[in-house]
Amino acid sequence: MSDPRKHSKAHVRAAVPSEMDDVARVLTRAFVNDPAMNWYGCVRELVKDLDRPTPSERKTIRNLNWFQIALTRATLLVGGFIDVVVVPSESDFREENIVAVGIWLPPGETLDLPPMTFLRAGLLKRMVLDFTPAVERALETAFKARGRDRLDSWYLFEMVVDPAHQGKGYASMLMEAGFQRTTPKPVHLEATKASTRDIYAHFGFEVNEEHQFGVGAVDKNGLTARGEAAAGYPEWVMTKWET
Repeated sequence: MSDPRKHSKAHVRAAVPSEMDDVARVLTRAFVNDPAMNWYGCVRELVKDLDRPTPSERKTIRNLNWFQIALTRATLLVGGFIDVVVVPSESDFREENIVAVGIWLPPGETLDLPPMTFLRAGLLKRMVLDFTPAVERALETAFKARGRDRLDSWYLFEMVVDPAHQGKGYASMLMEAGFQRTTPKPVHLEATKASTRDIYAHFGFEVNEEHQFGVGAVDKNGLTARGEAAAGYPEWVMTKWET
């Protein structure tokens, strides 16, 4: 039975290059207070109101949006897939609004961002030296234990639903469309919140390892902190072995 909250004309399709700004906008809205994005961007305070941000919050949103634009463009360059859920625009039924986004990288593909991207976003040490090696070790261990090739798996890089449209079944639509593409290969991802970890578990993803990132630098929300508050935040490396 379909979700009654879901728009009757909602459907999944591939995003086109001209929509990357709109895709990045949805990603930004969904990730604006994400612990990992806060850690990457050296964010000091949470954004309390997306629609009425303070000057410092506008800077946080602007930097995150810039980063998401870079990621979406890099995805297209390496042959990745950007799926979107769209619904008819309320102001013009001939137009469509993007309400959810899923980014998938095929087996063996990675996002090769220019060094300046990492430097401008303050990401070089965090992503290249801290985050990526820990995730890769966890995946190698999990795949080796099953006699599987880590590089022969898909990567669900990002999946979000715009905050204004959550709880309507749009994540399920993206998952179903994505699994049609990935079957029968495994899919791996990282969950940055316990709530998203549980959502992914609902779709059959298993936790491989839990890591605490940003210890000594950020708090549980990924915000810059000192002392006892700088305990870091958890991320879960997860894999769905059969799709």
